[in-house]
Formats: sequence, C-alpha cells, structure tokens
Amino acid sequence: MTITTTDTVRSGRLPLSKNRLLDALAGRWRVVPVILVLLLIWTFFSFMNPNFFSPRNLTNLSIQIVVTTVIALGLLFVLLIAELDLAIVVTSAISATIAAKLATEWNAPLLFAFAGALVTGLIIGVAQGSIVNFFKAPAFIVTLGFSIALQGVLLVTLPSSGTISLVATDIALISTTYLTATQGWAGVAIAAGVYGAIRYRTMRNRQKHGLSANPLTIVLLPVLAVALAAAAVVGMMNAYRGVPLVIALLFMLMCVLAFVTTQTRFGLYLLAIGANQEAARRAGIPVGEIRVAAFGLAGTLAAFGGMMASSRLMAVSAASAETTLLLDAVAAAVIGGASLFGGRGSVWSALIGALVMGSITNGMLLINADTYVRLIVQGVILVVAVALDATVARRAKPGR
Repeated sequence: MTITTTDTVRSGRLPLSKNRLLDALAGRWRVVPVILVLLLIWTFFSFMNPNFFSPRNLTNLSIQIVVTTVIALGLLFVLLIAELDLAIVVTSAISATIAAKLATEWNAPLLFAFAGALVTGLIIGVAQGSIVNFFKAPAFIVTLGFSIALQGVLLVTLPSSGTISLVATDIALISTTYLTATQGWAGVAIAAGVYGAIRYRTMRNRQKHGLSANPLTIVLLPVLAVALAAAAVVGMMNAYRGVPLVIALLFMLMCVLAFVTTQTRFGLYLLAIGANQEAARRAGIPVGEIRVAAFGLAGTLAAFGGMMASSRLMAVSAASAETTLLLDAVAAAVIGGASLFGGRGSVWSALIGALVMGSITNGMLLINADTYVRLIVQGVILVVAVALDATVARRAKPGR
C-alpha cells in the first residue's frame, strides 16, 4: 500500500523532506551547518574589522585554538561512548605541572618532561575509567569528584608562590618556534599523501565488501580539497612568520587520531558502544576495556593540551585549571558534531567547533566588544548546537 505525505503527517511522523534533512544531518553532512555558521562569523568580523583576515591575526587565531582543540579531542573519545570527563582540564593542569617541575627542578630534557606529562594524564584517565567501569558509577559524578580532588593535589604540587615559570626552558620553545616556508610546503605534500593513502584504503575496503567505491568521490576530490585547504593555510601563515610548531604538532596529532577513529577496530568499537552498548556487548566487543581505554586516551590528550598551554603562557599555575577552558572544549566538541548521546563525532569536526568558539573570542576582541556580549553569543550557539544534537539523536534512535 502506498503511503502519501498526508498519511505520514496524520500518522504523526515527520514529513518526507524533514526526514531527509535529519537523515543528512545525522550522517556525513552534520558538519555543513557548522561550516556555514563559521563562514558567517568570519564574514561579520571581517566587515567589522578588516584586520580579521590579516595573516597575523589568522595565525594568532590558529595558535589560540590549539589548546581548546586538543582538550575537545580528548572529550571526543569519551563522548563517542556516551560518557563525559569533567576532570579533563584539571588533568591537563596537573600533567603540565609535573612536566614543569621535571624541567625546572630536575633539568630534564624536553622529551622526558613531555613523556612525564603524558604518563600522568594516562594514569589519571585510566583510574577514572576503571572506577566508572568496575563500579558501574556515573562518569559525570566520578569525574566531578576527581576534578575537585585533583584541584587540591594541584595546589599541593605548585610552589608557595603558586606559579612555576617556564621562561628560558625548552618547553617555552614549543610555542615560539616557527617552521620555514620550505618545511611548511613539505608539510602540505606529506598531508596530501597521507590523507590520500587513508582515502585509498577506505575505497579498497568498500570494494572488498561489495560497496560502491567511486575513486573520484572517495579519493580524488577529498584529497584535492584537503591539499587546497592546507596550501591556503600554509600560504597565509608564511605571509606572516611561517607555520607555528604548535600548529604542525596539532595537525600531526589529528592525523593520527583520524586514522585511529576511522581505520582501526578500536575506532569502530567506540562508535558501536556509543550507538548501542548492549548490542556491542552481545557482539563480543570488550565494552569495559574500551571504556577504560577511552578515558585513558582522554587523559593523555589532556596532558598534551596542558603542555601546549604551559608553553604558550610560559608558566603553570592554579589558573591553568580554570573551568572556562572546560566549557569551551565541551562547546567545541558539541558544536563540531560530537553527540552527547554517543556514537557520533569526528576528529576534524572538533577542530571546526574550536574554530567557531575561537573566532568569536578573537573577533570580539578585535572589535572591542564587552565580555558579556561574547559570553551571550557563545552560550546561544552552544544551546542551538545541543538542541540540534538532541533532534538528530531522536531521529537516529526513535526510541529515545
């Protein structure tokens, strides 16, 4: 029997056009509205202040969003399994403090201090994930408790002055080093090659399973788009001082995480657990181990972000654990497309979400807007993003 649009409306279901729109937003087109919002933000601020699109300001904007992006990436892994880590910023601060003490009190080399920070973040993340998994406790409460306790640990770890200066240390060099123009263009070629290899592998996997695999749409066009975007970014930064080392590190990190989330069994398990935990368990997926691993990875990325933040500020202090960073990171992840209900999100969308938040802050400063205006705008955008996420989640899971 044929069901007309009128019958669909009378039955209480959504019209066909709206169904198609929600289906698209639940899939690969989820990031399109975010990109449109980002373009509108850029257009508005460039009209208000022509310096917004200057190479210097865009380079500074890129540096400003590095920490938020890395923390958002850490949150992404726990959001994929429908959990939340409220201690991630404090974990970041403590990890950076451990690295700072190793560098200043023990004269440890940069790599050793960096490793100390990453191990600290990993231990905290695994501890949280183990408690959540073993006691079946709500991650929201467990990580909130860790956040409070770790703030106390942070105060004990810091010296009586409350600040550890990193001026003249190797850690400070991370944020003050720029690549040469040649190194920047070499990075574009490497990025295009690596991304092309990933897309080619995706095409081969689709062919192996009998799915449609058009080389033009799966490999050539995406690689061309990435190459052009990377070339535009490098060209813009070379017009100022070159590509900052922190941007190069962020890009390499994102490439690794993109591979992990899209090309490995671990990434598939994360999405499966977030989509339906019980079904994942029945399919033989080790849900508990994957949950602990997700929290451990979030803690490690928090430590990475803490190192980037301490290098930029050339110091660590109690202010390194400010809640504003947590709110910005959550907003960046959700605005970029990560679902609070689990099972959806990507590495690159977290970057776009961070760009949205960072562009608002940067633009507001350029036009000398009051702080309350920036907070209102950011809050409204976050609420809209969450509302859209809830709508898409109900579409993907009608039983919710």
